Amino acid sequence: MRGTLVATGVVVVIALGYVLSCIIRPFRDCWVCDGKAHHRSKRNPKLSRPCRWCRSTGKRLRIGRRAWNRVRRVQRDA
Repeated sequence: MRGTLVATGVVVVIALGYVLSCIIRPFRDCWVCDGKAHHRSKRNPKLSRPCRWCRSTGKRLRIGRRAWNRVRRVQRDA
């Protein structure tokens, strides 16, 4: 019983930490271009092109923030 409470507490603390980090920093570096807005070709490393995943911004909206925005939009439209 005590182990279950500790495990639940740890999960809650981790979840709250992620929510807080999504509020403070809603954007993260793009995983394709590493935040550089361009990514290099694997065949020829000298060639680079605009990153289509982040639309050449170098940043992407985090998954938690995207879910939060969707929930807020549904509540607003209801």
